[in-house]
Amino acid sequence: MKKLAFYRFILFVYMLCLFCLGCTGNPIGSGDISSGRSQMKGRVQLENGHTPERVYVWMEGFDLSAFTTEDGSFTLTWPSGLSNVSGIFRVYFFVTNYQLDFVDVAVREGEFLYGQEGLNSSGDLRETVRLKQFLAVSADVSPETVTRVNNINVTMTFSLGLRTLSGVSTVVLPNTTPGFLGSVFFKNTETGELFIFKGQPVTSEEEILVGKIPVIRKMNVTFTRINLPAGKYLFIPYILVKRDDLPEDLVNSIALNTLAFGPNYLKLPFKRDGGEFEIKE
Repeated sequence: MKKLAFYRFILFVYMLCLFCLGCTGNPIGSGDISSGRSQMKGRVQLENGHTPERVYVWMEGFDLSAFTTEDGSFTLTWPSGLSNVSGIFRVYFFVTNYQLDFVDVAVREGEFLYGQEGLNSSGDLRETVRLKQFLAVSADVSPETVTRVNNINVTMTFSLGLRTLSGVSTVVLPNTTPGFLGSVFFKNTETGELFIFKGQPVTSEEEILVGKIPVIRKMNVTFTRINLPAGKYLFIPYILVKRDDLPEDLVNSIALNTLAFGPNYLKLPFKRDGGEFEIKE
């Protein structure tokens, strides 16, 4: 009997070892502790028909960020040099004229904890992030087609409208006088070349409170003053949206001098409608 009990004990130990070798999770329910959890993934959607491309995804406290792809998907990869970090951290989803959203994720010793907080057991967000627009920005150029040889007067217009049912949104127009449109960008949609145009040689600015009634601003210039080569363009007004809900370092992490009137301004994720026009020889 003693010999039989001994063999039974050996068999039990053998089966226990096989179970432990095949186990990839913590049997007491404290989360997935297997190695190789350096990435988290997810998807973002935007309302009002805007493509979810270039939504800014940013983890607070670290140089960890990404822009979403055309279908709204993204991947964040934990830096290899931060293997001693553990805790609960907040991941933000940002578009300038959309409401901010966030998800908390858990990290242990430099790896994402799958199956904890906002991540499922595969390292994906448990739910798709859906951002709501609070400020609509639309642009228009008239006429939409001009010829380089003609000194045609071009009217550029943009409109601001509040999408929420109540409240106001504060928008700043730098380099302008009240009632007019100041600085603008022209981006060639075929080559990506960017042209910067300051409509008025002033340093003042206009602060606009946008409510239920849309706000419209215009700029009238002759084509010779714009002086753009032939091609298809997008007219982009230089405006700043005041927000008090953003973490201090979020915008600064996108690019250097992101809010200044320069090329890095266009790295800000911003959803606009309209503004296309064409210049022919």
